Amino acid sequence: MRDQMKLPDSVTALMNYVDGAGWTEHAELVVQIMMSSVHPDIESSIATAACLPFALRMSVARFLGDILTGAFDNEQRHAIFSWTQCWALASLDQ
Repeated sequence: MRDQMKLPDSVTALMNYVDGAGWTEHAELVVQIMMSSVHPDIESSIATAACLPFALRMSVARFLGDILTGAFDNEQRHAIFSWTQCWALASLDQ
């Protein structure tokens, strides 16, 4: 999905982290934050980011800054949601 469209660096950094981290609690928190940031019907407390290591918290903060300033168009939001949804569904098998 991310090869088909240019996503902001804040998104690709988090996607790369999650892909590299595997099925960890930190990866799950990042996916939940990303998913809830691009879909109005999904809720997640961004306060959970306080549990993440500093560098990862900074990546989440950059992503949230981009979300709040409107840096993503609807197609990019859809791509992010699709990626998080695929990750969440695959994690059920773990």
